[in-house]
Amino acid sequence: MEQERQRLATLYAGMSEGELQQLATDPASLTDLAHTAFVAEMSIRGLAFDDSPRGTDEPEFQDLVTIRLFIGLPDALLAKGSLESAGIESFLADDNVARLIVSNSIGGIRLRVRPEDAADAKELLDLPAPETEDLDGERDT
Repeated sequence: MEQERQRLATLYAGMSEGELQQLATDPASLTDLAHTAFVAEMSIRGLAFDDSPRGTDEPEFQDLVTIRLFIGLPDALLAKGSLESAGIESFLADDNVARLIVSNSIGGIRLRVRPEDAADAKELLDLPAPETEDLDGERDT
């Protein structure tokens, strides 16, 4: 164990700052012993890095606003797909519950986006549906 610790310390001491910073972007790839030697070398050099506990990703909570309510899941999925194809990340709330029970009883399926995307999302969803053409050549709206 001590021999491996020494080997790792020598390895990290021989790395450039750029190589160490690159390694710092994926500290979860290191064994516990390697991580300890890595942290020691970064401290010796006075280099900054995020040393949050390894293997514990904290969930990121975001403020979201509801921009539409849908009774049926197909319409909700269509709207979500429209937003995401325009580069607006969106989320459906209560869609799993709606699959199990009638969505009217829970108030519908909520389409939610970040507050800063709300105006663009509403504008996009308010656009008229494009005309389509049936296989028999007739136009639908």
